[in-house]
Amino acid sequence: MDNEIRYPKGFSLEDILAWGSFGLVCLDSSSSTVVKSAHDEQTQPFIDAEKRVYERFDECGGHPGLLKYFGVHDNSIRLEYAPKHDLRSYLQQNGKAIPSRQRHQWALQIAETLVFIHQAGVIHGDLTCSNILLDKELNAKIADFSGSSVDISSSPLLVHVTASHAHPVYTGSAKGDLFALGSLLFEIMTGKSPYDTLTDEEIEERYSRGEFPKTDDSLGLIGEVIRGCWKGMYDSGSMLVEYLTGMRVLAFLLKLNIGC
Repeated sequence: MDNEIRYPKGFSLEDILAWGSFGLVCLDSSSSTVVKSAHDEQTQPFIDAEKRVYERFDECGGHPGLLKYFGVHDNSIRLEYAPKHDLRSYLQQNGKAIPSRQRHQWALQIAETLVFIHQAGVIHGDLTCSNILLDKELNAKIADFSGSSVDISSSPLLVHVTASHAHPVYTGSAKGDLFALGSLLFEIMTGKSPYDTLTDEEIEERYSRGEFPKTDDSLGLIGEVIRGCWKGMYDSGSMLVEYLTGMRVLAFLLKLNIGC
């Protein structure tokens, strides 16, 4: 098995941090970075696509809600290491112990980063909690752009969109990403993906009828944000950021205890 793995230059089995459909991620502990490489020649285009995305982000000035890009390593890319790993795992491991204040901070950080991503001409296409990484201070970083599109017409979406996060019509678009953001926020607040007990086909049928999971009073104002994402009430991520920012200001002014 080890002989069949195509490692990035200078790495071996004990360095593997993660394994995905398109490639593997190896940890370079000496520099606190990771190197992401393709499994083979067939999956190399996905790494090349991600390289183009990060180069575009750098051209646009970068953003703290993205992993820092340190250029190429052989046929691979070198990125910032996020030691707290992915948000979905963190939610599953810590559950109700996560304060509401932290959840709201993630929501705002991710929304702000998505605005930058879209302004850079990039569509993520698979915005889920598995593709949100956490740094040592638990700041959220949107990651995994191997299937994303740049300038849409010249670079189509290469990834299959998760059913619970897929817009019934506008996949592979900014509207599609905003819809997915609603599902992502739902998982941040509840610990579960929308309709997590249903099949993909059942989810698609409900979404096509405009039926979405209940966002009851326990989710507070952020429940309205989630519904707004699903129902297409936001023309851009900027509108969503303004709403989330307003929620934080309101909580401060009213001295609401959103920290427990």
